[in-house]
Order: sequence, then C-alpha cells, then structure tokens
Amino acid sequence: MTQKAIAITGGDAAYFDLMRDCIGSLRSVPEGRALALGVLDCGLTAEQQAWCRAQGATLVVPKWDFDFPGREKLKDGYKALTARPFLPRYFPGHDLYLWIDGDCWVQQGDAIDLFLRAARTGALAVAPEIHRSMRHYKHAWAEFSSVNGAAYESCFDKATAERLIRFPLINAGVFALAADAPHWRGWGDILNEALQRSADMTDQIALNVMVYDRGFSHEPLPSRCNWPIHHATPAWDEERGLFVEPAMPYEPLGILHMTIYTKKLKALDVREISGPEAGRVRMRSLRWPGRTAI
Repeated sequence: MTQKAIAITGGDAAYFDLMRDCIGSLRSVPEGRALALGVLDCGLTAEQQAWCRAQGATLVVPKWDFDFPGREKLKDGYKALTARPFLPRYFPGHDLYLWIDGDCWVQQGDAIDLFLRAARTGALAVAPEIHRSMRHYKHAWAEFSSVNGAAYESCFDKATAERLIRFPLINAGVFALAADAPHWRGWGDILNEALQRSADMTDQIALNVMVYDRGFSHEPLPSRCNWPIHHATPAWDEERGLFVEPAMPYEPLGILHMTIYTKKLKALDVREISGPEAGRVRMRSLRWPGRTAI
C-alpha cells in the first residue's frame, strides 16, 4: 500500500526569503515533488501566502501549543518550533511527515528518500551533527560542549547535561516520523517540561533528551542528509556542479542547512576540488542556485 507523505516547513514574513528557497528546492527534485506540501504560517504576508499556495502548499496558522514563562515576549515565528510535535494534528491525513527548516535547501533528492525510508521503520529519522570534517571533531569540542551543555542544563539540570553532552547532538531542523509513532507525544511532553525552564534551543534539546535519555528509537542518517554549514563549509565540485562534503571521498550533500550566522552571509570561502580552480578557495554563495525573487 502506498503511504501518503508530506513535507512541512514554516516561518514568518522575515524568514520567507529562506523559506522560498526551501520550498523551491523541494519542488525541483522528483522526491520532493512527489510529496504533499504544508506550511506553518507564522505571519506571512498575503503575497507570500499566495506564492506558497501556487506551489501547492496547504497553509496552517499554528497556535501556542504550550503555556510557559516568557511566551508573551517571543515572536510568532517561535510557534514553528513549538508546533512540530503536533504536525499530524495540524496536517492530518498523512502516513509520513518530513519536517524541513526554512533555512534548509535540497540539493539532492536521495536525502528525502532516506529520511522517509528510515521513518517507515517506526523510528525517528534524523541526522546527528557528527562528521570527520566538522569543527568540533578537530578542535572546537570545548566550545561545542560548553554551548550545548549550558542548553541541557538550562532546559533540564546539570546531571542531564553531564550525561548527554557526550552524545552527538541531533539536529532537529530536518526529521521524518510516521504518523502513528509514539515520539510525537513523547516529544511534546518533554518539550513542555523543558519550556518551563528555558526557551533557548529548547525544541532541539528536548528531542535529544527524548532519544538519548528516554529511549525513543531513532535512525541516525549520514550528515550529508542535513549539513549544518556553520560546522563545516562545504567544498565545491565544479565537474559535478554540486556542493560536497569537504573531505574525501567528497560525497554530494543532500540537504544544506544555513545554520546560525551562515544564513546572513552572501558568500563564504569555499574550496574547489575539481575544474580549473581545483585546490583554490573562492568566495561562493551557498544559497539555493535556483532561487528567484517574487
């Protein structure tokens, strides 16, 4: 029996420039075109809403799904984070759910296929932030562990931080999960618990606690399926016309994630691995090449 799958992203009007690339890139590959499309509308303009609908998207305005201290100070865009444990409720009628942050774009559709294949097992399909070319693998572990350790401690406690900082951080920006998986309720319960203490990285920290501390099953996929650019700038393969892992054998990246400060940069120093500029570092945009303005 064919399973119905949907890809969902979301954000507000200020985030739409990135969301447009995310949606456009999804629709540019066969694996993405095969999916239904959902958008969490956290404050889009009428023009932006019309563009999304023209791509075949169903738009849903999320509510505040949790009551927690300091909520009134947060922008509506934060609802795109707290709504994620409730995607089957916001977009009913599907068997598989693929969430993709608005600051991601799809380069190769096989990453989408991998996420959905993994979710069919009943596990949470995710890509941990671990790769031999990432900063914290080589020299930035102290920085990495202190930032994430502080987040674990603020959301839960010091004992939780000391237990879980040893595990590779699961990035919550792209994940897939079956509609009937118990993870949805588990994530919601843990996120509610954490939000009573902190609203910083809370959705992602709660997801990691669910997997590493509460024992919910997960299927860890290669980092190329959700590549956090701030951890390791991709290399460029001119011969294939693709961004690739910056380490041999230079596997093409499936989904590029414009994490943290990288989403604000027009270009980064990118090493070329083939073509006439092989071995050189050149400034290159890491935005989706097919992007257009509306």
